[in-house]
Amino acid sequence: MERSQMEETDVLVIGSGIAGLSAALYSAMDGAKVTLATAVHLFSGSTFFPGTWGFGLVGPENEEDEEEFIKTILSLGKGVALQKLVRTFVENVNASVDELEAMGLTLLKPSSEKEGEKEYIPCFDHKHRRWRGLTKKNLLDVMPGLLENYGVHIRPFHKALELTKENGRISGAFFIKEGKKLVHIRAKAVVLATGGLSGLYKYRLTTDDVTGTGVGMALRAGAKTVNLEFLQKMIGFVTPGPKTVHNEKTFEASKFYTASGEDLLKKRLPQGIAKEEVLKLRALHGPFSTETDSKYLDLALHEELQESGKKGVLLRYDAEKVKGQGEFVKTYFDWLKEEKGVSMEEDIYVAPYMHASNGGLLIDEKARTSLEGLYAAGECTGGMHGADRVGGLSSANGIVFGKIAGIEAAAYSRKIQDKNEKQEDLQNLKVSSETGRKDLQDALYTYGFLGVTEESIEKAEKVLDMITFTTEEPCGLKDLEDAYSLMNEKTAAAVLLESIRERKESRGSFYRKDYESNRSGFDRPLVGTFREGKPRASFYNEGEVTSW
Repeated sequence: MERSQMEETDVLVIGSGIAGLSAALYSAMDGAKVTLATAVHLFSGSTFFPGTWGFGLVGPENEEDEEEFIKTILSLGKGVALQKLVRTFVENVNASVDELEAMGLTLLKPSSEKEGEKEYIPCFDHKHRRWRGLTKKNLLDVMPGLLENYGVHIRPFHKALELTKENGRISGAFFIKEGKKLVHIRAKAVVLATGGLSGLYKYRLTTDDVTGTGVGMALRAGAKTVNLEFLQKMIGFVTPGPKTVHNEKTFEASKFYTASGEDLLKKRLPQGIAKEEVLKLRALHGPFSTETDSKYLDLALHEELQESGKKGVLLRYDAEKVKGQGEFVKTYFDWLKEEKGVSMEEDIYVAPYMHASNGGLLIDEKARTSLEGLYAAGECTGGMHGADRVGGLSSANGIVFGKIAGIEAAAYSRKIQDKNEKQEDLQNLKVSSETGRKDLQDALYTYGFLGVTEESIEKAEKVLDMITFTTEEPCGLKDLEDAYSLMNEKTAAAVLLESIRERKESRGSFYRKDYESNRSGFDRPLVGTFREGKPRASFYNEGEVTSW
């Protein structure tokens, strides 16, 4: 194996979605030399997922609304969200979004005559908040110039494999550059903004570079996770317009059919549960939740696909019902036709998809992980969101904690005395099994998604156990990239499954078929680790969680 190429920087940011961009920008604005590395091209990850028009940024209406907003987020968190992170977010979100607007980003706002419409009430919320919309185009128009003006060094097509340590602190990472060169970027501080766990699942509403490797890489280095088991599932298109998000505001105008042409809900709903009520409740939120009877739609879809072996369930829109649903829905269907070439008159096939992670790496209010020198922001982190989360908070969370991570990492880097210690090259590693990434994704979707039981967890774990590696054979760069990527994914999946096993209940976005109604003693954060090659998960009281 060839020696690695060395590069040095003050702050290394890994990931170029909204959290990574914010971290890199604010770290550079604070005077640090910043390198921004991304697995594919610049401007990637869930922020730039083509299956949606853009993203909403939600904050409190005003200062008087802050305490009520904190209370709402914690209530939806159902006892597992971390109060310090929630308060940090709410107290900083409006100012952070306004700063981006002042830098030149154009933000959408509800038209004055429409801002009172129910469509602008965020998912799972009960009242209007301050809403801003940021499209991918507007972000792309401004952000390249900002990064250039502040001297951020961009490293596209750098696939992160392994974090490095010096004197007990995280000191950089190894990358494969464009599949052709092993690169070691040495840094005084590292910010992970690598996205969530969507890539561990066969059906996912994210781009393929969101693989979960950042979480696995940090776990292998000794970091902790929190609430990893809380995953947001959404219904999306299989065909036409694959991986397009089904807009929740259209559920009441949606009709679903089995493979044999029957009304899906009439066939699969439990006795006494009305179809109209399920659709009405489901229209209130995009992601799946166990908290109301809306859950029966997603469960019916998943059961139908598991039994039929089909890739999607037939959806037809009721055009008459669509007409009366307001500006928000009209914008969605206009975008659907223009960007995806899909009309509401077509037969559309849908399925439940993995969408986003509510849990992830454990951070404190300064975006510090449990490892010195390692910061994290965005969807790869957990704690700010709980069992369910208010719609429009994921991207806003990335902006707030990306900014904090960038500033804190820059400050930390100024304290580090560079000793230029010799670093060992990456260890030889090669996949030695026929079982690989596709098998992992199939197993997680089939056994660790909806309808999870102790038996299904064991089936998924058996697939993970079949993925093996060797350090004995000579390895090329392709071998290294494949092996380290898969090892990181396997590590993240193992801790995820252990977290799913320990939470023996159904709460918010988390559903255990064998523990549908159990709610006793589980209203606490669940912290995951990976020690000596084994995943572990334990419940803690909030005060014990970020005690470093």
